Amino acid sequence: MSSAPVKRHMIGMDQLCIGLHVKLDGWLDHPFLFSNFRIRNQDQIDALRSMGLTEIEYFPLKSDTAPPPPAPAAEQPASAPTSQETAALKQLMGEKKARIEKLNEVRVRIQAAQKKYASMANSVKNISRIASDKPAVAVEQAKDVAVEMAQIFMTQHETYLHLMSENVADESGTYFHNINVSVTSLLLARALGIDDAAAIAEIAQGAILHDVGKVLIPSQVLLKDDGLTQAEAKLMNMHPAYGVQLMVGVESIPPRVREIIAFHHEMLDGSGYPKGLSGDAISQAVRIVTIANTFDNLTNQRVVSRSKTPSEALAFMYKNDLAKYDKTALSAFVKALGVYPPGTLVMLKSGKVGIVMSVDSSDLLHPNLMIYDPAVPKDNAAIVNLRRDLEDEVERTLRPSALAPAIHDYLSPRKRICYFVDNAGQWS
Repeated sequence: MSSAPVKRHMIGMDQLCIGLHVKLDGWLDHPFLFSNFRIRNQDQIDALRSMGLTEIEYFPLKSDTAPPPPAPAAEQPASAPTSQETAALKQLMGEKKARIEKLNEVRVRIQAAQKKYASMANSVKNISRIASDKPAVAVEQAKDVAVEMAQIFMTQHETYLHLMSENVADESGTYFHNINVSVTSLLLARALGIDDAAAIAEIAQGAILHDVGKVLIPSQVLLKDDGLTQAEAKLMNMHPAYGVQLMVGVESIPPRVREIIAFHHEMLDGSGYPKGLSGDAISQAVRIVTIANTFDNLTNQRVVSRSKTPSEALAFMYKNDLAKYDKTALSAFVKALGVYPPGTLVMLKSGKVGIVMSVDSSDLLHPNLMIYDPAVPKDNAAIVNLRRDLEDEVERTLRPSALAPAIHDYLSPRKRICYFVDNAGQWS
């Protein structure tokens, strides 16, 4: 048996009022950012009435109020829009045009960051390839990448953290992990007030090289999806020592970078490895990279189903393992990434679903979101600011498995969460 058609609730244009959730057809032919929305003010009512419609669909369950009864025929609005309604339509069309231009600017920023990410990824992959045979060259190349990355963070402009698309981060190598750890380490370093260019560059260099010892781990262990045996786990835990061993003869490597390679799995409570260091025996640079490394390991498991969402990873570190980390640094890390880091799927109070695409370091509570809207082609999906464009709030975060198939395909939640940065004034 075929299911009964879904009943559409239609009302006349004279019944419009603030609080109704209405739906329009298409996207480009009306002045509103979305095709279905809750009416917020009289200007929106005037604009809707000026569009020449005789009726409009509304959603009772999404509305804050019920529509008033239709006016008697003699009191219904004239067919021609009033000057006030025409002016409201013109104003909202102008606002929509400005928002689309702003959307295009955001797209250009993200595309520029992705281009820069791809270039840097090639450099980091090469560092991994040559590390075992030419460690000194690998160190120098890592320094070049680190200096370039540090320059982004040392400007006076606000920093934007972007979610990278799958097509620039879909390989099975470890390069994306090293870039993620570098980017988030520098975000944390700046959040902690570190403003020495040399220190920033060395933290980035250490983050790029922190897992260099893994080039000496057999691939059948390194790439194993199932749980490691006790012997394999012991071998894996040797990678910091192997990294130090690789760098023994490299005189140009800074002490801070060498420490990061050796101790990035040490924990403040003494539960880490290889030496079980604790407290003040662990330097600030190591503490920073340890937090960034743990966060990325939680969000980017080899078996995707085991990965935590960015917000879950932050909550887990803070609620379950706080004793392992520098509390001040971890608090700063949570603040630097934002309440909803890029890659987080959210349900808004309005019922809209979106994915966080980027955060502005000057306004972390209101990230830029890609919003699911079946009336808008996926390639033209709106990337909007939670405060400026939506006047909405996040109700809760979502796991990818909770999305309906159509929404999952539209938003394309990343199998790997990969980050890169830019700042205002660069990559115009």
